[in-house]
Amino acid sequence: MRKYCIGAFLLDHDDPTKVIGRLPEPLIKPNAAERDGYVPNVVYSCGSLVHNGQLVIPYGISDYATTFATLPLDQILGAME
Repeated sequence: MRKYCIGAFLLDHDDPTKVIGRLPEPLIKPNAAERDGYVPNVVYSCGSLVHNGQLVIPYGISDYATTFATLPLDQILGAME
């Protein structure tokens, strides 16, 4: 079965065609509680924001609910390759 996840990458400010870093694994994957719904096994986001050093990501779950995740931005940037 397909699985849609949320990843992250960082682009160069002056030349956004250059990828500076990316996470080797998805940032958010559907967990067991997020696998059932109209479109199963899917998480998706339409954006994010940074607040007090935290990356805040609102996301949809299997086309039936929404929630959000917060992650320390410095940890995300440190994990990028």
